[in-house]
Amino acid sequence: MEEDLRRKLVHGLISLVLSLAAAWLATYLTNKILGEPSKPESQTV
Repeated sequence: MEEDLRRKLVHGLISLVLSLAAAWLATYLTNKILGEPSKPESQTV
């Protein structure tokens, strides 16, 4: 049981790290290809 728990924990941690890396890489590449996003002008209500 201890081996199974360790395997699930390591799998979860690796999945989390790779998900964060993929999201960062997608944003980075999008900004490199299309340029930085323009900041929206403040709207007054």
